[in-house]
Amino acid sequence: MANQAIFWQRLADGLERHGSAVLMIVAGSEGSSPGKAGAKMAVLANGECFGTVGGGAVEHGLVEKARSLLAQGSFQPYLSRQRHNLLGTEGQATGMLCGGEQTVLLYGCQASDSAICHLAGNIQGVLTLSPDGMAFDPARTLSGQSFLQTANDWRYEENVGLCKQAYLIGGGHVSLALSKILVTLDFEITVIDERDNLDTLKHNADAHHKKIMPYRFISDAIPEGNQVFVFIMTHSHKTDEKVAERLAGKKVRYLGLLGSRNKIAQIKSNLGAKLPAETLQRIRGPIGLPINSHTPEEIAVSIAAELIQIVNGGDSQGMGK
Repeated sequence: MANQAIFWQRLADGLERHGSAVLMIVAGSEGSSPGKAGAKMAVLANGECFGTVGGGAVEHGLVEKARSLLAQGSFQPYLSRQRHNLLGTEGQATGMLCGGEQTVLLYGCQASDSAICHLAGNIQGVLTLSPDGMAFDPARTLSGQSFLQTANDWRYEENVGLCKQAYLIGGGHVSLALSKILVTLDFEITVIDERDNLDTLKHNADAHHKKIMPYRFISDAIPEGNQVFVFIMTHSHKTDEKVAERLAGKKVRYLGLLGSRNKIAQIKSNLGAKLPAETLQRIRGPIGLPINSHTPEEIAVSIAAELIQIVNGGDSQGMGK
């Protein structure tokens, strides 16, 4: 499910209505296995399913296993280790050719767990699953998802309520197209423009927040943090440069400037007389993977692909220090 907050809320509501569910989480993933670590799916006692742990035959088998466990009533958490190859040991081979491995946790939730699921969907903190039960700690933050397993014990933890925040500076056509994609990738979207009555901003139904404000105040509107992604795509080179100058010192995960190589080079050259070289290097551009994109929709796809690469650990630039 795209939006994790919605997933936890839906699970909490399902537990309140139906009393029990099996929560499936990809606790560990290696190689080319379907469903990356942290992917989730729930099977409610009434048979309803939502979310995904990778799809295909493997997911179908896990859903059937979850339904079987629900039919038993109470059960101990179940760890399913899948090797995605044609041949394996101890019946763990899935017959798939992708060659990866994944460990999926099947955890039985009861109505009493609904309160924690509500918290997971609304408050920042760390969710812990272990043989001792489900727990939530709002005072903690992890650097990433964690799964520890020994011969006799295991423990799964992840951050919840920590939403990736996208700030789109400029509400034009690319901003509109990018919003449609980012909302499916668990981003909370804020679009900021200084123009009134902008049709593309008015028609942006995917942005969670829309703000009209002079760009000279843009620094006050952008927080810092490793979950903050900023995209500068205003209506002119001049305003792009002004916004970039005001935001270059921000310690954010991503600060990108839309435009051609010539445009980016010219803006950085102009800013070189005003900003230290280290600060200037924080500005990415041109943004998006080089896929020869032209239309707003194609450009949005290229930017989203770059973000996926960064979020999944394929980029080393990271947050400015």
